[in-house]
Amino acid sequence: MKFSFVNLFFSCFEGKKFHYIVIKINENHIYRFINNTGKIKLRDIHSKDGITEITFNYKDKNKVLDIAEKMGIKILDIKEKGTYTYITRLPVIKSVTFILAVFTLLLIINSHFIWNIDVEGNYSYTSTQIMRFLKKMDIKEGMRKNRINSDEIEKEIRRKYNDISWVCAEVKGTNLIVHIKENYITEISAKEDKTYDLIANRDCTIKSILVRKGKGVVKAGDKVKKGDVLISGIVDVFNESGEKIFTKLCNADGDVVGITNLSYNDKISDTYFVKNIKHKRTYYAPLVAGYTWNIKENDKNETVVKSERNFKAFGNFYLPFGMEKYVVTKFEKEKRNYTKEEAKKKLYDRFNYKMSILEQKGYKILEKNVKIDKKKNHYVFSGTIKCLEPLGKVSYIESEKINEIESENNKETTKSD
Repeated sequence: MKFSFVNLFFSCFEGKKFHYIVIKINENHIYRFINNTGKIKLRDIHSKDGITEITFNYKDKNKVLDIAEKMGIKILDIKEKGTYTYITRLPVIKSVTFILAVFTLLLIINSHFIWNIDVEGNYSYTSTQIMRFLKKMDIKEGMRKNRINSDEIEKEIRRKYNDISWVCAEVKGTNLIVHIKENYITEISAKEDKTYDLIANRDCTIKSILVRKGKGVVKAGDKVKKGDVLISGIVDVFNESGEKIFTKLCNADGDVVGITNLSYNDKISDTYFVKNIKHKRTYYAPLVAGYTWNIKENDKNETVVKSERNFKAFGNFYLPFGMEKYVVTKFEKEKRNYTKEEAKKKLYDRFNYKMSILEQKGYKILEKNVKIDKKKNHYVFSGTIKCLEPLGKVSYIESEKINEIESENNKETTKSD
C-alpha cells in the first residue's frame, strides 16, 4: 500500500501529467502534421467527428505551433492541462502569488529608506545620547538612503564628543549602523580607507610610543597639547644617498600612552526622594514609518519609560513598522535625608563605575587623590586621578594636502625620468 501511494504521488509530477498541452486540428492534416513534427513526442492521438486531438509536453508548445503555422494548419483548439495547471489556477494559489508579489514590491520600495539605526562600541555615551544627537542632524528613521552622508555624520560626532577616537557610519540593508571607538585600536587602521594622522586627545606627557605604520612625531617624555600630531600618516621616503624620492601616505598606526591627570567632580544633594509606587501600567502601540505615539507624563508623580522594536524581514533588512512599549508608573514622593555614610556610598559607587568605564577603555589608574566634603546642602566628591591613558584620535589628512603631496610626487617622478 505504501509503495503504491508513493508511486501515485510522484506520478503526478511526471512530464506527461505534470504540465502538457492538448490541441485539436482537422483530421485531414493529421498525417502531414505528424510527419513534420520530427523528434517531438506526440501521444494520446485520437480522432472523432473529423477532429483529431493530440497531446504533447508543454516544453514543446512553441515548436509545435511554429510547425503548424509554417504548414498552414489551423489549430482549432488549444488547452493547457496537468497538475501544474490545476495548482496554479486554484484561488488560494492566486491569492498567495498576489500577496507575494505585493510583498516583494514593498520590499523593493522599502530598500530605498532607513528604518532602523544602531549604535555600536559606545561606553561613556549611551545609545540614547547618540541617537538624540543624530536627530538634531535630521538623521532619523524613515529618511531616504541617498540623503545619508556618512562623512558628515562621522565628522559631526567626532566634533561633538571629543573623547571619541573614531566613528564609522555605514548602511546595511535598511539599517544605519554607527560604529564608535572611544579609544584608538589597530583594528581601525584595517577598516579605514582614508589616510589619517593620530593626534593627542588631551594635554599630557608621553609615557611610551610604538609606531607600526607612519612616522612618529613625539617621543617618551615629551609634553603634548590636545590636537598635536603623535604619529603622522605622511612619510618621506629616501634613497641610500639620503635624497628624498617621494612622500607616502598611509593610515597612521601605533600604540601611544600618556601620563594624564584627570579632574573629577561630582555632587549630590543631602536630601532625596523615595518613590512609593501606586500602580504601574503597560501599553503597546504600533510603530509605523518612524511615527511614534509619544505618550508623555501627565504630572510630576508619573514616569513613562518607552522602548521600541522594529520588525525585520531578514538580516539588516528592517521593515517600516514595529511595536512600541510604554510603561507608565504613578508614585508618591517621600522626602528623606542622606546620612554621611549613605552619601559616601552613593558617591563612591558612582566614582567606581566611572573608573571601570575608563579601565574598559584601556586606562590604567595610578593614583586617586579624591575626597568627600559637605558644602552647604550638598555632598561634594572631587579631586584628581593620575593615570596612563591610551592616546590617539583619528584626524583625516585634508584633501588639499593630499593633492599637494601627489603633485610633488609627480614632479619627482618627472625629474627621475
